[in-house]
Amino acid sequence: MSAITPHTASTFAPMFLAHGSPMLAIEDSAAHQYLKALGDSLPRPRAIIVLSPHWETEGLRVSAPGPLRTIHDFGGFPRALFEIQYPASAPENLVADVMQRLTTAGIAASVDASWGLDHGAWVPLSLAFPDAGIPVVALSLPLTYGPEQMLELGAALSPLKDDGVLILATGSTTHNLRMIMPKTTPAADWAVAFDDWLDQGLLTGAPEKITDLTANPQLRLAHPTEEHLLPVFFALGAGGAGAKGELLHRSYEYGTLSMSYYRFAA
Repeated sequence: MSAITPHTASTFAPMFLAHGSPMLAIEDSAAHQYLKALGDSLPRPRAIIVLSPHWETEGLRVSAPGPLRTIHDFGGFPRALFEIQYPASAPENLVADVMQRLTTAGIAASVDASWGLDHGAWVPLSLAFPDAGIPVVALSLPLTYGPEQMLELGAALSPLKDDGVLILATGSTTHNLRMIMPKTTPAADWAVAFDDWLDQGLLTGAPEKITDLTANPQLRLAHPTEEHLLPVFFALGAGGAGAKGELLHRSYEYGTLSMSYYRFAA
């Protein structure tokens, strides 16, 4: 089985990366350019943990050691997207470490060999780290989790950020595919307003302001379902106690998709 490199002193602030449409992988945009520059702006992590909203499961799952297949979980897109492969591999010792930390935190999880890297994971990874040479462990999004549980999950794995591991969550802070417009359409007012509301909690390190999602009257405009929003709470929790978000980039695509990128640190 593959293994991660020895301990380093590198500390990586956990990040939330909007993954957008699968076309983000091959179509130029401000978000595409941001992700292409991201990897070069960071020291090279010894491993990556990624949580994508497109792996929803009954109970928490952790990718099994070994190669992670590239999952093209979409249809109707150009052949060039289906030809992309991201041949990363999950290291046995990091999978074991993740499982141990979850057990210690009282979080039930199982190792799962059935999945791999869906487009929510491999699209941003292929832009930021195109050589696919960094070991990757994928986490699922449990169907019963809400913001509080996602914060707890992030907190359980937070110490890994100080051990050379880059913790990533992907999704979108606004995600209403029912209202998709042409790609360059200006952002809908409700999308901007919802991002502003989220920032009140994320950028101030006050998650209690935003964990009650139903308190925002625009919730169902921004998120008919919540799976693309919940990973941001995982990244915030992984930042550690007192972590605050820093907004690194924000643009909008298709009028409804917020391409927001954050990192979280105390």
